[in-house]
Amino acid sequence: MDLTPSLLRALTDGTFEAWVVAQGQPPFRRKQVERWVARAATDFEQMSDLPASLRAALKRDFALRSSRVIRHLRDADGTEKLLLEWPDGARIEGVLLREGHRRTICLSTQVGCAMGCVFCASGLDGLERNLTSEEILEQALRLVECL
Repeated sequence: MDLTPSLLRALTDGTFEAWVVAQGQPPFRRKQVERWVARAATDFEQMSDLPASLRAALKRDFALRSSRVIRHLRDADGTEKLLLEWPDGARIEGVLLREGHRRTICLSTQVGCAMGCVFCASGLDGLERNLTSEEILEQALRLVECL
């Protein structure tokens, strides 16, 4: 079964359960891992209710995040901007806005933008492609980690 490297969150239940069983683990371990993924775990070592051998296999075969933070800017007003790079080299920007007790996140849904606004890094190179649902979710998770 060739799943390497794969974003764990993007797998179907059946595919992932087959992988779990192939590691010599009981099928219920799939749900344990999924609970950690739903809680936005950033490292397999956080999954303390899993055997060390399963955590090692997960680390070997999967990724919890596929993006890399290229730049993290914090403005004096509390605004935070993340420039993220995907494995294909595409870059996007997500923003966390703070106003009083409110928090708002601005998510990119595309790599690039046809608008070309001068204040936003997302539009510098024009529109390249739409983001996948996994990429949009990961962008939100990265911004929530800033809270």
